[in-house]
Amino acid sequence: MEAELILKEKPDKLRLTKRKLHAIIEALFGEDAAKLVETMGDRVGVNEFELAEQLGWEIAKVRQILYRLHEYHLTIYRRKKDRQKGWYISYWTFRKDQVKPMLEKLRAERLKQLKERLERELANKGNFYLCPSGCVRMDFDQAADYQFKCPECGKVLQVQDNTRTIEFLKEKIRILTE
Repeated sequence: MEAELILKEKPDKLRLTKRKLHAIIEALFGEDAAKLVETMGDRVGVNEFELAEQLGWEIAKVRQILYRLHEYHLTIYRRKKDRQKGWYISYWTFRKDQVKPMLEKLRAERLKQLKERLERELANKGNFYLCPSGCVRMDFDQAADYQFKCPECGKVLQVQDNTRTIEFLKEKIRILTE
């Protein structure tokens, strides 16, 4: 399940099963993150060293994934200092209740990006230039700066009809706003 498909479904109507949760985490953060979340389960305060041991991964890899999930408020942690070794150990909890708000936020961000791109496409309709080799795509001003030659391969840029791009963006926006 790719990230784009996940964002099509409205988060408030989403029934979050273990299978769907796995698919969402895998699509947005990767297969390793999905395995880590599955290993954490519903447990509260899971020792990061235990997670690394259970998964057979380096502690750095586990921490990297946990912090990436933390950026989206999907995990919380508390740190304690190990009295014997002097190290800090973090105890992590996966916040399943934050998956829907995170999806809503990502959906809103994606919609904003699509609308901005559509505005740009409409404002420059018929004024995009494309390298025949597919190296670059530029608007009129950028193409003029390069004298209508591709900065990558040097071929003459060709005018691109962006009608299909505009229709594609409108369809994506329609799907996300339904």
